[in-house]
Formats: sequence, C-alpha cells, structure tokens
Amino acid sequence: MNGGGRGSGSRRQRTASLFACFASLILLARAASTQSFASGGAGTAAADFLEQGVGARAIAMGGAYSAVANDATALYWNAADLVGIQKRSLVLMHSQYLASTFYDYASYGQKLPSGGAFGLGFQYLNAGSISQTDANFNTIGSFSPYDLAVSAGYADTLKDVTDAPFLNGYAFGVAAKYVRSAILQAAQTGAVDLGVLSPFYFADRFRFALTAQNLGGTLHFEQGSESLPVILKAGSVVEITGNWIASADVGAPRDDAPYVAVGTEYVFPIKDQWTVAGRLGYNSETMPGIAGVTGASAGVGLGYKSLDVDYAVVPYGGLGLTNTVSVGFKF
Repeated sequence: MNGGGRGSGSRRQRTASLFACFASLILLARAASTQSFASGGAGTAAADFLEQGVGARAIAMGGAYSAVANDATALYWNAADLVGIQKRSLVLMHSQYLASTFYDYASYGQKLPSGGAFGLGFQYLNAGSISQTDANFNTIGSFSPYDLAVSAGYADTLKDVTDAPFLNGYAFGVAAKYVRSAILQAAQTGAVDLGVLSPFYFADRFRFALTAQNLGGTLHFEQGSESLPVILKAGSVVEITGNWIASADVGAPRDDAPYVAVGTEYVFPIKDQWTVAGRLGYNSETMPGIAGVTGASAGVGLGYKSLDVDYAVVPYGGLGLTNTVSVGFKF
C-alpha cells in the first residue's frame, strides 16, 4: 500500500512537471507572438549571426545544446543553464567561417552565494573587407560589415515553493542583450532571452529545456526596419552512461522553417585528470540551398583539470568548411 502511494505521488509529480513544461512553452510562445511567426519567411530577419552558435563543444554536437550547457556559454544557449556553473567559468572562442568571415565570442559566468548565477557575453562577427562601387561599377573604396552583441543574464533555481511544489528544482533564466549591425549604415537595438531548465528525472539521467531568444528587437536602418531572428526551442539531454550523453533540440525560428538538431558526446578518461572527448552532431537547419555535405558536424575536446580545449568542424558543401576553436577555464 505504501509503495503504491509513493508511486502514485511520483506519477502525479511527473504529470505536474510535464504540465509545467507545457505551460512554460505556452508562456514563451505568447511572449514571442508579437514577432508574427506565421508571416515570417527565410531571410526576413537581420543579425542572423545570433543564430550561428557559440562554443566548439556545442557546435560539434550540432547545436543541440539548450539542455546541456554547464559553462559560461549557457548565457547564449539557455540563460537558465547558468545554474549549472560551478564557481566561475570563462570561455573564449574563435571561428574561421567561409571566405574571409570570422566569428569571435567571449563569456564569463559565476555562481552567486545566494544560489543563483549570472553571466556576461560578447559576440562579434566580421565579414571582411568588401569593395564598394558606384553606379558605373567603379571602385570608390571598401567597407567591412560587422555584427556584435553584448549580453548579461541571471538565473536561479526555485526552492521551497509550497503553493506549487512540482516547480521545485526548475531553473529560470533571463538575459538582456544589446545588438549592433553595420553594413554601410549602422543600427542598434535591444532584445531579451528567456529560458527554463527542468531538474533531472529518471535516476538523474534526463532533463529538458525551453528557450525563447532575441525577443523584442528591431534594427532601424535608413532603408527600413528589420526584426531580429526570434527563435523558440525545446531541448533535452539524456545520460546513456557515465561518460556518454546524447541531446536533441527542436527549433522554430521566426524567419525560417522548423529544424531538428541532435548531438552526442563520449568522454574518454585517460589519467592524472586528463580527458579526451569525441563529438558528433547533425542539424537540419543548414541543409536547404547548399549542394554537397551539409548539416553534419564533428569535433574533439581535450581536458585537464579546470582547462578545456575544444575543436569543431562543420562542412557547408561546395562552400567549404568552418573551423572553430574554443578554450574554457573553470576556477
């Protein structure tokens, strides 16, 4: 009888947790509804560098990372993930994109004595030098388009909630960002990210996440206004063994079709606190319009104590490869 009672309570708690998940998703969708997803189409949003992902570990796993991040890159992937940071985290990334384009990222996160966590981040994409011509195609100079974003976020885990005890253990995060985009003219705006992270379920092997990113921002250029690439995501991670995880994200961008991202990572312990990680991923968002191998990703990571060095490669068919290196410090 007692065992049946505990099972029923456990089932009720799981049902309530799933209800909280769906309720949170509805709230996030309502928050983004003013962005008119139904009227959006590919190429209708500006500052699409905000969708390109950060951190070589996450990129190698196909960007299926909204429930995985446990370092300073959590600020980008899901602000609620900041609660997974232990003490302090610093991540630096450099990515060599197609042609002369490069993409840099730096972030810092820290656990607070109160139990919450905060993060700071900086993104910068430079498209290289482009020749500028007049109406007669005479070269009159050059310009260097760029995009940047500065972010700050906070997250905390709910505890001792008596009115809705099923919410205990859920983390909620929010991040504010300043975005600037410059081509021939420059424009800037602000935006907000929201995130939810569940506690672990099924013997601490599974958790899920919900995010809404780039809400509320519009860049006003002289030629007109363009919205930021709002995106809703639901993600999950499962621990297959102590050293092996698999993850999946489903994304719904305002300016493109929904996509699925999946990733996996296996960590090989060596000795004396050295580890080597192998990673694979797949993201369906990169496939349309490019001939050749696209969507796949792969990478490796080397860890020693509080230092992690990660590498990721992503093929873009006939356009070439992107190579990303990031270094993470935990202290």
